[in-house]
Amino acid sequence: MKKLYSLWAVLFFAVLATAQIQVSVQSPGVYKITYGAANDYSAYDPGFGTATFYVHTWVQAGQNSANILYEDAWSNSNVTMNWDSAANAYVGYVNLNSKLFTNSNNTMPASTTVTQLNFVFKDLQNGATKQSGDQFTTLSTTTLGSLSAVDTSKQKDSSFVVEGKLYTSKKGNLEISVFDFNGRLIKTQNTNADGNPIELNIPQKGNYILSVSDKNIRETIKFRY
Repeated sequence: MKKLYSLWAVLFFAVLATAQIQVSVQSPGVYKITYGAANDYSAYDPGFGTATFYVHTWVQAGQNSANILYEDAWSNSNVTMNWDSAANAYVGYVNLNSKLFTNSNNTMPASTTVTQLNFVFKDLQNGATKQSGDQFTTLSTTTLGSLSAVDTSKQKDSSFVVEGKLYTSKKGNLEISVFDFNGRLIKTQNTNADGNPIELNIPQKGNYILSVSDKNIRETIKFRY
């Protein structure tokens, strides 16, 4: 989708194939964008000492299974890229499980599959005095988690979290990962489930997304602790 407000000629990047911009799927529905790790700022120059810049995002109707346009308003971009000294790069997260697209004023329903995320780097939240060309992900299909509250009286086979403990009917070896709503990995653990509650040992109160998987299936749960 061509941006009519572009300040520069539109440039397209297959971001997984470039040195300066790398995109990966961190968990179901969560993209991590890393920029500048190779000390290459040719796609967008944030300026010396800039700690934060903004990411304008959109997903076209043909790029998601809901077949709906999801788009930010140019005057209201709510995703940021922040300098990460450990990564020696700017890092940002686009969490499609919870993100409000500010122009189309919608959020993606649970279990939506997204085949491409489009974005533009820019210097201002409410517009831009400088910006990158249009960027897009490739080879980064993701399916959002099922984030609705679990009614255990009707879904006996569903997993759920209460007071920091995971209750699941799954048995055997499980891989459990907990993410915050920005897509950052809080902790991961492997456990041999035997039907008893599993203590997650989450370090602090907040809203989280839990992914629990075995060799056959992955389940995603939103919970508050």
